[in-house]
Amino acid sequence: MRLITLEEHYMSKKVNDQVEKILLKNNSINPTMFKFINDFVNSSLITDIGGKRIAYMDKVGVDTQILGYGNNTPGNLADEVAIELCQQANNEVYEATQKYPGRFYGYATLPLEFPDAAVAELERCVNELGFVGVMVEGQVNNHFMDDPKFYPILEKCAELDVPLYVHPGIVSPDIQKLYYQGNWSPQVANHFAGYAIGWHYDTGVNVMRMILAGILDKLPNLKIIAGHWGEGLPFYFDRIDLGLPTKLTGLKHKVSWYFQHQIYTDPSEMFFRNDMEFTVKTMGVNQVMWAQDFPYLNGTFDQIDDVRPFIINSDLLPEDIEKITHKNAEKLFHLDSKE
Repeated sequence: MRLITLEEHYMSKKVNDQVEKILLKNNSINPTMFKFINDFVNSSLITDIGGKRIAYMDKVGVDTQILGYGNNTPGNLADEVAIELCQQANNEVYEATQKYPGRFYGYATLPLEFPDAAVAELERCVNELGFVGVMVEGQVNNHFMDDPKFYPILEKCAELDVPLYVHPGIVSPDIQKLYYQGNWSPQVANHFAGYAIGWHYDTGVNVMRMILAGILDKLPNLKIIAGHWGEGLPFYFDRIDLGLPTKLTGLKHKVSWYFQHQIYTDPSEMFFRNDMEFTVKTMGVNQVMWAQDFPYLNGTFDQIDDVRPFIINSDLLPEDIEKITHKNAEKLFHLDSKE
């Protein structure tokens, strides 16, 4: 059985050093997050897209990883150096895809604050480097992806037929202060605003805004990936459809329809059986793929968790397991045509 994992991460040490200099200059670094990222970069496999990562994949039965940039993405910088840094990050991934053909594919990292340059880089990544999608992370300087300035990027994704992976990012400081800080430690606040729940809410809002802005109606060929079992939104489909009917929104379809036709999801290291069964039931098995979120959950080389049994030993039909583990991804990313 082929296993394709499609929310796997890497970071460039050289790019990250430059990003941190800019963030420090702008006084926009969270000290707790700064320490976490530097410790992570220096102690994990996230900067390796070579032999060590391949050895890990072989040991846990992962045939292919689709790589997106991790923390401190240069794509969200408002400084024009973001254009060069995104190119550098993309070039590093391209080198890995050439050295290990079929084992790695790339999501383009784009300088989102510079849409013209972002569109040009997207075309280069897809047409020249063979990348299979785009990954964006969180809000871009307090702007969600429905902001009109990002529309040319979304339009180009639809034209090139590559999906947009809407990944969580750091929740804005104002929202963190209002929602997630309280009578608990800074570490609890950081987790509360982060992977415990905060960034899932934030990413769900990002996806909902694109739907409600009519972007998926205007771009019916645009495909979006929202990880972590749809960032919790499938659990509210009935409520959302009731509160946002088409006669109110002016959309062509009810909100849940977009998740069943244009939006895809994966576990993103949330290996919880009830979540998977419910998401498959509500979104449909054709919209579900596989992801490990490597190396954030289990990335130290001597602490390996084999995630295959979770899906192989599930109660899903064998043909549905094949769809989730590789067939849906092969179709969405056109991987068969690249091999």
